[in-house]
Amino acid sequence: MILLCLSGSAMYWMPWLSETFYVPMKNAFGFSNTQIGVLSSVYGLTSMLAYFPGGWLADRLSSRKLITSALLFTSAGGFVFATIPSFEVTVTIYGMWGLMAGLLFWSAMIKAARNWGRKDEQGRAFGILEGGRGITDMVSATFLLWIFAISGGDYTALAENILLQASFALLLAIFIWFVMKDETGTHEDEPASEAGISLDGLKTVVRLPVVWLLAMIIMAAYTGYWGSVYITPYATDVYELSAVTGGAISVGKYWIAPVAAIVAGFIADRIGTAKAVVGAFIIMTAGFLIFGLIPGAPILVPMLLVNAAVVACAVFALRGIYFALLEQGGIPLAVTGTTAGLASVIGYTPDIFVPPVAGMILDAYPGVDGYQIFFLLVSGMSFVGLIAAYIVYRKVQCATQ
Repeated sequence: MILLCLSGSAMYWMPWLSETFYVPMKNAFGFSNTQIGVLSSVYGLTSMLAYFPGGWLADRLSSRKLITSALLFTSAGGFVFATIPSFEVTVTIYGMWGLMAGLLFWSAMIKAARNWGRKDEQGRAFGILEGGRGITDMVSATFLLWIFAISGGDYTALAENILLQASFALLLAIFIWFVMKDETGTHEDEPASEAGISLDGLKTVVRLPVVWLLAMIIMAAYTGYWGSVYITPYATDVYELSAVTGGAISVGKYWIAPVAAIVAGFIADRIGTAKAVVGAFIIMTAGFLIFGLIPGAPILVPMLLVNAAVVACAVFALRGIYFALLEQGGIPLAVTGTTAGLASVIGYTPDIFVPPVAGMILDAYPGVDGYQIFFLLVSGMSFVGLIAAYIVYRKVQCATQ
């Protein structure tokens, strides 16, 4: 699980280098803002297209082999990336990184996490995975930024930083190859299944209503995540907070994330994953509804901070436990990868549509009106996720009675 948490973070360090080193990357490579945006789009598109075939592949090959291969290719791309190549070469690297993340890594990681936890411990398995990734992101970003600063903060320092990240991915690949075990394809208390090694596995997945409900739940939860991203500009534009204070709200989410995910995982194991997901959606829906209905004003800053923390807890709790619904929803372990791949293709589409929609709304309705409209839309999407989660909850209740 430690290796899963580390690799689940390290796989995305270099593709999202601009998130921490935007200006240094722009200066070192000589890229324009548009070119950096194109790189992110290429990565997002290739990974999105690879999610479903990656899920199909995860049910046919062991997570150990897939994760190791993904880290090796990502590391190799990093060593080339560290030479500060041309834009055309960098686009190719980002496309390869997206392919590795979607095709070889993501569903394999989900399946490995599910296989790691017992049937009655799926909540904590995925909660620990998401929480561990969050802690790794937080620590690694701080460490890499510190290394960059003491190395001079220039062109050479960025290249050395990339080399460090690529080397760590390579080291992780070696550890995973020798430490992880190949899965049996079933929990210890289940009979062996061949559902995942033929087209019957795909047919099984497509015919299960809970798979489509899970996709809706992930989409709604991820829309909520994007909604939380816009709390920072909302705080500065409407509540007239300083850029530093607004940034502190954003950083605060990274501290909340691992705690919320891990605690949610243990709660889910105690009360049931479906019930926990329903509860988190109720909180998230209410939180964004408050943002959408209450006019922002400097005097209401305490309400802003409290509600932002509550929304962040709900968002990262959902991210920590929604894949635990695979077990409670009755998805056979042998088709875990295919299910995760299909649900991810649909569930992570907010990466594509939420930012442009938010931008158009904020441009068309400047100031508080635009933010309120956007937050009301996010709340509405959260309510859709609540309905989907409640349907899953009712199905689970009927199945256990």
